[in-house]
Amino acid sequence: MSRRQTQRSVSSRTDPIPSNSGFESEASTAIHALRRHLDGVMSLLPGPITRASELQHALEVDKALAWRVFNAVECPDAFTAARYLPRSAGIRSFLVAARRKGVESSALERVNAAVEALDRVVKSHAGDRKRFDMLLAAHSVEGRQEADLAHRRIAFEGNSYVWGASADVQLRSAFLAPSADRGFADMANLRGLLGLEFLRPAMSWPVGITWPRQDDLRTTREASIEPLFDLDDAPDDAASLFFSDPGLRVESRVSEGGGRQYMVSTERVGATGAISCVTGDVVRPVGPLTAEEGSRNAGAMATISCPVRLLILDVLVHRSLFPGVVPDVVIRSDFSPGYEGQSHPMPLTEAPVFMGPATGPIRTSEVPRYDEMRSFVFENVGWSASEFDVFRLRVEYPILSTALALSFKLA
Repeated sequence: MSRRQTQRSVSSRTDPIPSNSGFESEASTAIHALRRHLDGVMSLLPGPITRASELQHALEVDKALAWRVFNAVECPDAFTAARYLPRSAGIRSFLVAARRKGVESSALERVNAAVEALDRVVKSHAGDRKRFDMLLAAHSVEGRQEADLAHRRIAFEGNSYVWGASADVQLRSAFLAPSADRGFADMANLRGLLGLEFLRPAMSWPVGITWPRQDDLRTTREASIEPLFDLDDAPDDAASLFFSDPGLRVESRVSEGGGRQYMVSTERVGATGAISCVTGDVVRPVGPLTAEEGSRNAGAMATISCPVRLLILDVLVHRSLFPGVVPDVVIRSDFSPGYEGQSHPMPLTEAPVFMGPATGPIRTSEVPRYDEMRSFVFENVGWSASEFDVFRLRVEYPILSTALALSFKLA
């Protein structure tokens, strides 16, 4: 049997060991040792192995097993690579196949010893492999976004059943412009749920709530909330644009704090009873353009109050307000350990995208007639789209009972 002429990179590479002791250093050491010894077995197989298919052919093993082993060895980040590592049964199948191909016993024994060492780390820090994989995802460089999305999808499915409702899209569009009251801003809002389905009949659900203050900023200045159109007697053009069914029942309620909440209801269930509803209003003024009362940010926030597959948060901002500033993404939750006002860190790798001027196409396939909705707002409020730029945040399977904001720093 001929040894491969070129050793794989993992055999000669030393993964950096994290400076802190505990999980990171122990896991990194155990994972790298197992990858190195798996690579040692692969190096004893005949012919070059540069792809998973070549490993499968050399060992005559299952395609999925070959793919997992190959990627576990090849991936440059140890914590990401560990997600590809087969379970113990898969490793045993790999070693049995390697033994049949004449790989020396000492190389196979080194793999077994490395598997046992990794198992001890798993039991010590996580208890089982599933929990261990979650810990790895939190420390992974390359696989973080994929792991986050997978777990958020699981949470979406569970919450959809528990709460009996889910939607395809949550839309939040905020239009920020200078107020007639110097030093303040006005805000026009679009809030909606598209493809809202209920599991149980006779349910109602909040489409959104608007407060008489700027998101992230409190002010003592009195503000008014004016609807873009009459929900009780919406004109045909507005009803056909914002409601999937012109006869949809939408109720506007005023809370104790002065907020306006919009509730939608239906008797129908399942996909055939799915509804879409987008509401609109204007807050004048929504808040000051300079920091006051301890608040340093202004922007638009979307509160996730329904399990949704996709959040689209757009901020259409007048160019005179925050010239040259890219908004930060802020995520908050009802659960916020520590002192009052502290945000709880949550996994979010998505970033805002600059969409260009509001006069361009900012449509998205998930929201039918979105450009028409935007034009409706500009026309009814009396602002010029040519003076606005657009920032967008897209988040798949956002976490229920969190709030995501695009936030600008105030001077």
